[in-house]
Amino acid sequence: MSDQPKRPEEIQAGPSSSGYDPGQWYWESRKKRSNPMGTAVFSILRLADLPLQYYLLRYSSFLPDLIRRIGGTAIPLSSPLSATGIAGLSPYQTLILGLAAGSSAKQIYWKLMINDTNMTSGSSTAICAYNTLLNTLNTGLAFWAVTSQAPADQGSFLSSLTTAPAAVPVGLTLYTVGIFVEWYSEIQRKRFKSHPENKDKPYSDGLFGLARSINYGGYTLWRVGYSLICGGWTWGALVAVWLAGDFCARAIPSMDAYCEKRYGSQWAEVKKKVPYGLLPWIY
Repeated sequence: MSDQPKRPEEIQAGPSSSGYDPGQWYWESRKKRSNPMGTAVFSILRLADLPLQYYLLRYSSFLPDLIRRIGGTAIPLSSPLSATGIAGLSPYQTLILGLAAGSSAKQIYWKLMINDTNMTSGSSTAICAYNTLLNTLNTGLAFWAVTSQAPADQGSFLSSLTTAPAAVPVGLTLYTVGIFVEWYSEIQRKRFKSHPENKDKPYSDGLFGLARSINYGGYTLWRVGYSLICGGWTWGALVAVWLAGDFCARAIPSMDAYCEKRYGSQWAEVKKKVPYGLLPWIY
């Protein structure tokens, strides 16, 4: 393993010492290069998710009708006192829209203020479509009687909170912690990289001192929390297995392969210092 750090443009594509190779597209995506079109596409599509989710929650009958067509029972999410929410939404609907808004705000901030790699329009579209699909699935499950975590009393925010199933406060806690961890860990790394003396050095302090890809762990937490609030324990568990499996089998090995090629023996020291990849004391 080389002791000399390399710039992303100098890295040769290919498998790591463990034999894992994420593919040519991944190596290209790691190059430090401005892509204004990709940035614009990403920002616009993530922002567009908000009016879509509001429309599905407030006006559209598409999701309830779909549930009925497959033999399920759809429940009303609004109440006579829905004005206690915002824009004609019940408190539960308002919470769901807030989850979508928080995810979009965090990801747009990341693209505009943190990310400096080559993200093409195609990659931006795929990432945004994936997140919008997950948000829409959550909105749909909030309408389905089997999975919905709608409070028994939706008359006010306080009554909604006190009558909500346990999955709602648990999910809200995971969502809040996860959003913060993903957001702040990336800010910490950005600050470290901004100092000239840290050029071509891997970052393994702050929240990244808990897990090498703690930002992926934060994403997993808030996504699971979002799913718990909309779809309950079973859906939350399925999302947790899917995301953790994907990160552990694909994303983390890809990042390890990249960092190994870029930082050489420095990355080997990081892996000794920070043995966990996704979440501390778990994996």
